[in-house]
Amino acid sequence: MIQYSAKILDENIAPGVSTFTVAEIPDMSAHAPESKFWIANYFLNCTYNARFSPPMHSYAFNFLRRCVCAFKEHEHARARTLEFLAGGGQSPSHYIMALFHWETFLGQCWHAYALLIAAWGGQAFQKNDGSLEQRLNSLYNQMKHVESRIDNGQLIPGATVPVWLENDGLRSIDTRLSFSETADVLKDLAKYADALMDPRTAKNAINAIDA
Repeated sequence: MIQYSAKILDENIAPGVSTFTVAEIPDMSAHAPESKFWIANYFLNCTYNARFSPPMHSYAFNFLRRCVCAFKEHEHARARTLEFLAGGGQSPSHYIMALFHWETFLGQCWHAYALLIAAWGGQAFQKNDGSLEQRLNSLYNQMKHVESRIDNGQLIPGATVPVWLENDGLRSIDTRLSFSETADVLKDLAKYADALMDPRTAKNAINAIDA
């Protein structure tokens, strides 16, 4: 098998890919047992028990579907990242599929937070406050608006992508999110998803989370 130099890999796949050799990504597949059933449970609860009044009904449904997909995308991202590393860390095809699932994961998580904010008011973070939510949002936007990052010179000179993978997580020129923090995001969202899937008990459950 051809072994490409660090320079070729870093310039033509992603920054730092030549030193990306290990990834301790938490397996979240068993963290929230109800995660695969949040939407189904919400449907059944709304059909046979009680449902939120509009517009909360729409906020809750879309929040839950984002959470279901966030868990699934994290699972895919983890699998594709480990597949890339197991193959020797030289396959651009495996790398871009891993990056695709991380990008989708970030998007699903951010839109889930955005729905909570829209439903209850307030804001997720202050500008550049360094919080988990702010860094999540930053990385997602950098991947989503890659064309403007290129146009404005907000990439490492000659780099292919605005966000890349390192041994400890996702990285851009100004933002980091560790793999353990991706799990923290899911843990946080899962608390609200478990509460919102049953409108009858949601208020007390959410108050208990925020207490």
